[in-house]
Amino acid sequence: MNPNREGCSLPDERAVLIGERVGGVVAVESAQSPSGDSPFAYQVGKTPGTREMKALVLLASFRYLTRFQLEEFLFDARPERLGPHEVMTRRVLKRLQDERLVTAHPRVVGGVAGGSGRTVYSPNAAGLKIVRSFCPGLPARESGSRRPFLLQHSLATAEVALAFQRSARELGHQLVEWECDWSTAEQFGAGAVVPDARLVYTTAEYELAAFVEIDLGTERTRYFGEKLRRYIELWRGGRWRARLVSWPLVLAVAPDERRALTLGRVGEAVLSTADGAGAEVEIWIGEAERVNADPLGPIWHVVGRGSSYALLPPASAPPTQEGPPRGDQR
Repeated sequence: MNPNREGCSLPDERAVLIGERVGGVVAVESAQSPSGDSPFAYQVGKTPGTREMKALVLLASFRYLTRFQLEEFLFDARPERLGPHEVMTRRVLKRLQDERLVTAHPRVVGGVAGGSGRTVYSPNAAGLKIVRSFCPGLPARESGSRRPFLLQHSLATAEVALAFQRSARELGHQLVEWECDWSTAEQFGAGAVVPDARLVYTTAEYELAAFVEIDLGTERTRYFGEKLRRYIELWRGGRWRARLVSWPLVLAVAPDERRALTLGRVGEAVLSTADGAGAEVEIWIGEAERVNADPLGPIWHVVGRGSSYALLPPASAPPTQEGPPRGDQR
């Protein structure tokens, strides 16, 4: 766990470490979820208490969200057609739009969180200004020609976050932290690698820490390889030790099997020239559809070790799941 830092106010609850690291999983004595309505309340639990303000912080953190995603974040429950949470979420968005703090974008057809087409929301300049009053690290948001990519990337990132939130809810675990890219960047500086997200997920026995990379298959694989090299440089530099108890896994989520295999080959090439860093910088690659359905399941390919690994040992996962590679149990 990282200590409190400047930025959004964070609650004081932290998991207590008592065991050895097991491939990114650390045994814990107890874990307390942050206060608030959602596992993401570490960002919003101590901001002004209205639901509108919490929604505004979530929208600013992820850049773009559909109403369905925002509803699930706010209430930690799957959206229900015409249910009370849908009604309240619609009211929240209407108030934010009436106050001219949020912009609605054209419907997304296809792609992540698409399909039949859904309106996407983001904070405008006035909304971002309010969020920066208590989250000063929030950067300026890009727009223009990069908007289509950023919109799809934001929705894909949110879907992975929600997948871990659902697993925690359904299995009695806790998603203790989810830091978006800008929040994680504050910890390591602009010159270091900037993960798309960082998560801390706990059970009664284990704590899983991971950096998250979302790949849409639209960028050259060279970019992915360079980012992996930056992770290795960050690990070697040791600066992360001032912020983190142990080095996290690197979870890369690819859009399909073909892209996942390609990223796996890139990862192998990078680790082959990393002078032993592969023993510490572990790269786990999963396909988006399978990750979003069951992120803890045996769906991950561990670069250099093969496929069908689960993120948690059998004691913390459903009976059909496998644990991490035995070589990680140190």
